[in-house]
Amino acid sequence: MIFITLPVLVFGPIAGVLIDRWHKKKVMVVCDALRMLCALSIPVIFLLTHNIYPVFAIVFFMFLLALFFNTARSAIIPNLVSKERILTANSVINLVGRGATFLGMALGGLIIDWRIWKKVLGIEGWIVAFIIDGLTFAVSATMLYLMKIEFLQLKKDETHLKAKGLYLLVLNGLHKIWDELKHAVKSIIKERNLAFAIASILLIIIAGSVIYVLVIPTVQQEMAWGTKGVGLLASVGAIGLLLGAYLIGIFGHHFDLKMVILVCFAVIGGVLIAFPFFKEFWIFCILCFLGGLAVSPVFIGQDTLIHRYADEFVRGRIFSLRDWILNGSFAAGALIVGSLATFVTNSFLFVLFGILVIVGAVGGGFILTNVKGTTIPQGDS
Repeated sequence: MIFITLPVLVFGPIAGVLIDRWHKKKVMVVCDALRMLCALSIPVIFLLTHNIYPVFAIVFFMFLLALFFNTARSAIIPNLVSKERILTANSVINLVGRGATFLGMALGGLIIDWRIWKKVLGIEGWIVAFIIDGLTFAVSATMLYLMKIEFLQLKKDETHLKAKGLYLLVLNGLHKIWDELKHAVKSIIKERNLAFAIASILLIIIAGSVIYVLVIPTVQQEMAWGTKGVGLLASVGAIGLLLGAYLIGIFGHHFDLKMVILVCFAVIGGVLIAFPFFKEFWIFCILCFLGGLAVSPVFIGQDTLIHRYADEFVRGRIFSLRDWILNGSFAAGALIVGSLATFVTNSFLFVLFGILVIVGAVGGGFILTNVKGTTIPQGDS
């Protein structure tokens, strides 16, 4: 997990600067081609060295490529669909992505445990799984290569964004990176919709930290449902995630996205408050379903706001900054929640942070309804 997280924490903001300079489609194709080589090399390197540390190095590089790929993918969506279809596109991406993740986890276990690989091919199932994983990257790179896309040309007065590549970035030093990051921050501050999307990360961190630090041990130990119980509740939550992504794609156009996000946060806060007061498993399933149902519109709404209101030549930096803030702050939030759990009961923390999330959502709604010009017209939602 350390080597998976480090690329985002160390290179997150830099990735956005580079993505805004480079051809996003080419970045995605190259990243998937290299990730294919990484996936195929993991079993080879491990079998040759019988040492896990070289694998850690490959994992670090693989997720560094994932950082660039994900930033480019997030930034490229408005170049593929019309402005009116961005919300639907984000919903489909979220729905397919989460569905593929859960399906991949299930199929991965079956592939690894299937004894036919050893009998027929003479190799272990985990090796076959990495080979299949590498082939999926190859298919993705090929499909992306065939994708037709057009990008806007840089304006003449935006010389600081001209795509002269990594050479000039290194030549000009870190101050150039800092200047371009400040340019992105100024864009966020200037555009209220972008500021809202970034500010809402605070509520995500509060809710996510509580779920990660408190929910799992509560289900495993206090409720004595063990890892199986966690898996079942996660499956129910996953159904909520998928349904939430589907519903926001179908009906989200009729509402102010910012208000939808705040309502979803209020639901998440209510789920956190209710969590310690029930002992029946079926009620926990309902709470996890509602939580999952509310989470998808938050992330989809954030992405859509950034897509609609961020300039094309700064979009990559905004997405990378968001992910960098989210990952770094989540680690800090989890540490704070874990530390508090040593002094007060988990039930108190569930209620406390649930109330904080609801207060943040209600406060955000009050600001939106009382500050002129912050509400998105329904036709543009």
